[in-house]
Amino acid sequence: MPDTREDHSPEAQAFVTWARERIVPLSIPRHDDDHEDMRFLGDVVANKRIVAFGESAHYIHEWNRWRARLFKYLVENHGFDTFVLESGLVEGRAVHDYVAGADIDWNTVVSSVTNAWGVWAELNEMIRWMRDYNANPGRDRELRFYCMDGTGNWSHATHAYRAVHDFARRVDENLAADLARDLEAGVQSATFETRAQIGRDTWHALIANASLVVSRIEQSRLEYVAASSRDDYEWALRGAQILHDVLVNLAQVELDFSLGFRHFWNVRDVSMAQSLQWILDRVGPGAKLVVAAHNTHLQQTPVRVQRATSMGSYLANRIDRDQVLFIGAASARSVKDDAPRADCNQAVYDRVGPDCFFLDLRKAPRSGPVWKWLTTERADRSNLRYQPLTPGLAWDCLVFHRTLRIGEVELPASLQAERGRVDASALEALSGRYLVLGFLSAVNTLDVTCKDGVLHTNGQDDTSGELFPPYETPVWVGGDGRFRWDEWPAILEFHHGADAGRITITMPGMGTYHGMRAEHFDESLILPV
Repeated sequence: MPDTREDHSPEAQAFVTWARERIVPLSIPRHDDDHEDMRFLGDVVANKRIVAFGESAHYIHEWNRWRARLFKYLVENHGFDTFVLESGLVEGRAVHDYVAGADIDWNTVVSSVTNAWGVWAELNEMIRWMRDYNANPGRDRELRFYCMDGTGNWSHATHAYRAVHDFARRVDENLAADLARDLEAGVQSATFETRAQIGRDTWHALIANASLVVSRIEQSRLEYVAASSRDDYEWALRGAQILHDVLVNLAQVELDFSLGFRHFWNVRDVSMAQSLQWILDRVGPGAKLVVAAHNTHLQQTPVRVQRATSMGSYLANRIDRDQVLFIGAASARSVKDDAPRADCNQAVYDRVGPDCFFLDLRKAPRSGPVWKWLTTERADRSNLRYQPLTPGLAWDCLVFHRTLRIGEVELPASLQAERGRVDASALEALSGRYLVLGFLSAVNTLDVTCKDGVLHTNGQDDTSGELFPPYETPVWVGGDGRFRWDEWPAILEFHHGADAGRITITMPGMGTYHGMRAEHFDESLILPV
């Protein structure tokens, strides 16, 4: 049980007193008319090559805006040129090429950003800004956009397989034929949901064949580069390595995800660190990067109670630690507007003062009560939950914002819909509590009610916050009979007939998730309808 007593220990009070004297008050404006308020970052960033900025939850306006604002400021004033996002590397090549000036349809760009990143205005605005910057003939350098988080949200390897197979068909028909024979069927059937149905020998064969593909591509570098280009070759090789990583991940993650989380996370974050190293090798020693990911990927301390290892820790161990600045993000309240737990880090940050501030933790004394507070592990808000975290060991710096709100939705034309009509009596029949099997087997709770002829959803009891708004809000029906939120990009569908009582939620860039009324919920029965 959490400790409900506020931390008024001498160490906490010493930290609050110290922090009040050293914070830099911030604002996070919607538009970037100037960056005068960020000038202090010159001394903070100094000679760092990588600035990694986290977020306490996904899809948040404040973190999306400050991240874009940070990158623009560092580009214009400190020679930064590369932005790296926690999104699928394989799919993200389209975004990379778009920023570089390629003629790629915007719908394709948005659909190539995984982890549900591509439907938020704050990020899309920055992507377009980067493309416009590169289109300026007077620019002094080229900006680059990369993704680093494997492929397929780590639940399947089909995108990686297709990318590698398409490359093989261009450079080596024998390799393409062997890929199709040895991997295609297995890759199509191997997913996070089906992993228990695949035998040990089949997993061994898939992983061995994926390893052979990596080796064959490496052995044939000169031949394949000559038949394509160095750029295409490097993307294909990294895609093959990620194909292997996803299969290894799916093969070893236990069905009890409370146990399997650590294995899942470690493989995923090792791969992300390797992808970031791949990006560093591509952009060269003179490049400077902003890396954007959830706090749990960037923190320097173990992740969750399972004590998984973060990508940031792997990265810092692979390169010179002095090249990297790790900035954590924290808020007192979540998008539910709930007060922080009394025993958590955020409850103490909330006592420092301003609604928004920046704090350089590296300047804290390395002994005494302030350092003792910073180096003590306690609950830390992460998404809508809490996890153990030691702030002074996890972060170099901290950005705090007292309250948070959902980002601004920007749907591509392919996801927009005309408003439809539905009989009010039909809406009443949809009311109830639904449980949805979400990302990585998390059970999400959604309440549905009809009020004055309008359907409302309420995710207040949910602890994920990644499939629907975690508060009460109306939904409207589209011409296709499916429901949508104004402030959230997902599509909610209620099924009828033999499938009555079932729902699906499709989150762009994440996937489609299935659920049913709580009174009938059984994970084993949750199958695609």
